[in-house]
Amino acid sequence: MAAVETADEGADAQKRERVKARWSMLRQALLGSSHGGGDAAGSKHGTDNTNASRFHDHSMNSFPGFRVLDRTTLPHEDRGNISNGAQIECDENWDIVQNSYTSTKGHEVHFLTREAKEQQTTNQQSTVQSRMEALLSHRNYGVDNTGNVRVWDAEGTMAGFCLSVVLDGDDEHESEGNEQAIKLSDLRKNLRSILTTDSANDAEGINPTCNLLELGAGQAGLAGLAMAAASVALENHAVREQIMTQMKPLHAVLTDGHPKCVDNNETISKMMPKREEATKNQLAARLLLWDSSSNGAEACRQINKLIRDAKMIHSDNGISSNTNHQSESLNTDTTPDDGLYQLCLASDCVHFQEFHDGLLTTIARTLVVNGIALLCQPKRGSSLRNFMALIDTINGNNIESSEATNHCKVAEKAPLFQVTLFEDFDAKVSKMHSKLFLEANNADRSENNAENLPNSSRYDPNRHQPLLLALRKL
Repeated sequence: MAAVETADEGADAQKRERVKARWSMLRQALLGSSHGGGDAAGSKHGTDNTNASRFHDHSMNSFPGFRVLDRTTLPHEDRGNISNGAQIECDENWDIVQNSYTSTKGHEVHFLTREAKEQQTTNQQSTVQSRMEALLSHRNYGVDNTGNVRVWDAEGTMAGFCLSVVLDGDDEHESEGNEQAIKLSDLRKNLRSILTTDSANDAEGINPTCNLLELGAGQAGLAGLAMAAASVALENHAVREQIMTQMKPLHAVLTDGHPKCVDNNETISKMMPKREEATKNQLAARLLLWDSSSNGAEACRQINKLIRDAKMIHSDNGISSNTNHQSESLNTDTTPDDGLYQLCLASDCVHFQEFHDGLLTTIARTLVVNGIALLCQPKRGSSLRNFMALIDTINGNNIESSEATNHCKVAEKAPLFQVTLFEDFDAKVSKMHSKLFLEANNADRSENNAENLPNSSRYDPNRHQPLLLALRKL
């Protein structure tokens, strides 16, 4: 009994420590890092650096992520000509990050992003006004500021998965007989038919281009940018011959509800590699709030109109607006309310449950029939489960959900989406998850581990393990 009481007391003490540290982090967010050394937590843990380290241990971001993409910050002297002739602001507030992916067959894709320096690594002394603006972003812009804080790990995981579909095919993902493996193999084949030209449908002139929409792209829409970079890389004849495939001309639109995120994605689009052979590829960044009301419907019409008119140039983009005759046929074959995107990507976007109905409605309004939406995110408590329950309600499987009946039209005749949730969809993530989960469980059973926290003990599958939710519009 004494041992149980001691364990309970230890757990309570750790909980109090965690709560105290998070309140201290909030205080620093409001007052600035220069005020961090004078609080109680700072005096307890010694120097400012130790204090910052202990705060990081209790931060939601303490786990460094699965790092499916290799991401390296370029030193100033190596930045060189990153802008393809455009004027790019790269002062001390910005990092230029080299993003790289190597397939199982050894093929590589590289692209650059401009990303805000994380607060703990910059010497910038922001004003109280700017910090309050960030904390009150949802009031000023209708969306939170998390996309401007950092690039989240699920974004890189999504980018890596999409690149593996194009570069690896199904060679490394043959089904092993279980239902999930078979469904994952089918998903990858369907995605390849959307993204590449190595399918029978293309011989018949069906879907000559790939229209891709990224929702909640944040400050750097890695998934959409990775597809744009792969499309350019595969214009290299030698690479295309090795992979035996070619991507379709790509019309990609990166969207976010925060104007600062949109501005930075516009800047990044100027940094993307370009070739003469790839002038049919088009890349744009647009503001889009998830809204199930009539205002959201009109916003989705405008996003679809970018494809319908094939006019996706933003100011000083430098990307050609020339289109082929198949794109022009959209004007006569569709109505303003028809979705026109074959592929929709969203990373770590279901955490805020008040946006569930708007997100799901936006996906439904922008996808074509048989189009696929991929959402990559951890469970994060009940958020993912509740989002899937909303889909069940829309599909007519759960008429009791008040959220859906209040905000969305419940299906009366047929379901709207085919739904599949994948836990094991990326070999690197699955292997690392198993290792970390085992190490974390062992660490929980050991004594005196509070002061020595390796990555495994910071790992919480509920908050960190990415799951892939695939929706096919019926």
